[in-house]
Amino acid sequence: MRMPALLCRRTLAIGALLALVAACTRRQEPQPVPQVAIPTPAEPANTPAPAPGEPAQAQADPERDIVLFTLWHSKHAGEVDPFSGYLVKQNVAQVVPTYQLLRSASMWKECHAEPFEVPPTAEWDKVRDLLVLLRELRAQQVLPGFEVVSAYRDPRLNRCAGGAPGSSHQKFAVDIAPLTPAQGARLCRFWREEGRKWDMGVSRYPSGRIHIDRNGYRTWGANYKRGSSYCL
Repeated sequence: MRMPALLCRRTLAIGALLALVAACTRRQEPQPVPQVAIPTPAEPANTPAPAPGEPAQAQADPERDIVLFTLWHSKHAGEVDPFSGYLVKQNVAQVVPTYQLLRSASMWKECHAEPFEVPPTAEWDKVRDLLVLLRELRAQQVLPGFEVVSAYRDPRLNRCAGGAPGSSHQKFAVDIAPLTPAQGARLCRFWREEGRKWDMGVSRYPSGRIHIDRNGYRTWGANYKRGSSYCL
């Protein structure tokens, strides 16, 4: 009766030994490498899309893009962030991308100025009011898509850039990229019909860029006089 028991114990011992050897020599399957998501730069959520039926336009100021603004912002966050917070509180932060809204004069290089500039705090209400108008122009499909290429200019930069001594850019105004003929016609019609209640000023420079402000109901053209306006 002892032999079967001994044989059974030896069999179990040999089985365990073989299992141990197999476990040690078994080829391990490679473990999957965890995938790490690589973040990509996000597009500004409030970048306008072209209107249906109208061709998409190339960026009018490709140098002063969101990449350059990000670098500039890293040195001027103390100025930019309070301004951005104000726009959020006023519910106008999504009207124009911040990097466009803070573009200074197009001649910033020639004038040895900053590519972007935050308006003085005293002018922030004017920024808000103009953004409300731009939002209305978009809502009515007058300007369904546009790019701001110049906004606030301090007096020194305004003089260097050839702006008029009383230029509204020293308070707050925007120049937007060239418009299609259809967009220009809609803008002029809006100005004639509703511009007075908005205190809306509108002009087109020889370059084709359009100036919009809320510093009085008026229009002018290439010679800075009313008679040369394309809206008349």
